[in-house]
Amino acid sequence: MAILLLDDNEMDVFINRKLIETSGINHDVLTFTRPHEALSHLEGEHDVKVIIVDNQMPELSGYDVLKTVIDKGEKEPHMIVLSASVHPLDEKKYQALNPSIKLWEKPLNTEHLKSLLNDPS
Repeated sequence: MAILLLDDNEMDVFINRKLIETSGINHDVLTFTRPHEALSHLEGEHDVKVIIVDNQMPELSGYDVLKTVIDKGEKEPHMIVLSASVHPLDEKKYQALNPSIKLWEKPLNTEHLKSLLNDPS
């Protein structure tokens, strides 16, 4: 199983990847800085357990990326949105899209991620 990490900021990708790799989470980490490349990868990839996206990106927002994944109608992985600041309106928007979407502040909290990965649901 893999974790797909998407953020337009290369430094954030590097930091979050290192956090995952050093936390003891035993999953492949696929990193992307362009939303369209990540979506293309997801079309052929069926072993992605978690998608972690940045909320604000210039090409497509995290919302647009997750909406595209959901609209495909396939089995949905866990979905996490990272944001520099979590705003209540963003929370409502993502919850309306899918109540299971998690909205977390940056940087990635690996303890929360471990709990999510260990949850059998």
